[in-house]
Amino acid sequence: MSSFKFQKSALTVSALAGMLFTTQALAQVNNERGSINVAANLITSTCALNVDGTSSTTTTAFSKTLDLGTFSAASVSALSNGTKVGTGVTVVLSLREAVGTAACVALGPGKWDVLLDLPATAYNIPTFTLVNTTTSGGLTGMAPVLFRQVSGSAGSFLNFGTRSPVGILLSGSTTGPNLNPTDTISLTAEMYRQLGAVTIGNYTANVPLVVLYK
Repeated sequence: MSSFKFQKSALTVSALAGMLFTTQALAQVNNERGSINVAANLITSTCALNVDGTSSTTTTAFSKTLDLGTFSAASVSALSNGTKVGTGVTVVLSLREAVGTAACVALGPGKWDVLLDLPATAYNIPTFTLVNTTTSGGLTGMAPVLFRQVSGSAGSFLNFGTRSPVGILLSGSTTGPNLNPTDTISLTAEMYRQLGAVTIGNYTANVPLVVLYK
């Protein structure tokens, strides 16, 4: 969408310049001149999302379960709201060549990102938590949040209310894909005590990941 807007603006400027040139002389000194560079990149194939060293393929999208552990209702009930429960589990996401394990250098100066392909019903914006999708026997009183860290940066909790025009991006960008080809994303799931009574049961949530390019 943004590229179409850029093209439209460029055409408008060109048309205006043409009209000006019919009545005014061309600028003769460099401080009245300028230029733009137009570039593009074509790669042999798309790259592959790599999760902890294993890449998705054209036939199978890689999946990994982050098991946050088993806890007693008594111990969780004793915790105050917002207290971390147990230890988080981390996966590292990166972009690799579709036919190997090398970094996706074919992307060149382009950008990539990972879109969380989640419906609005799958998360709670005020608490940053994922909704329990267990249909029967689901636990209550605690829920996980996602913590993201790009290439060793300070990192932050994933705020589902911070979105780009295409959705929630793991880079945190609100405009579009913003990762370099060699960047990695550490994504950590951590369980936290929530308001309300603790009910024994199970917790499950699926977070689809989709690679976007720019």
